[in-house]
Amino acid sequence: MTTSPQSGGKWYDYLSCFLAGVFLVHMLPHILNGLTMTNILAALASLAIGIFFLWHGRFSVRNPGAVVSLVLGIAAVLIFAALQAHHR
Repeated sequence: MTTSPQSGGKWYDYLSCFLAGVFLVHMLPHILNGLTMTNILAALASLAIGIFFLWHGRFSVRNPGAVVSLVLGIAAVLIFAALQAHHR
């Protein structure tokens, strides 16, 4: 049984979208640190895991809960990074 984007999803779909946001934004520092083999592999791994979580979470831009979950995952990483930089 599948759920339509308008009817919402299960809690684990939203968790998957949150984790997708975490992994997708996590690839940015690897790309910005230069094109070394380690950074390229780490960015590709983060991209692949992020896409997997988007797929697993049945992400749709027509599902506001999924979009909010994705944005909250991105925001969580950015806030954490800002707080870590502030404590240095």
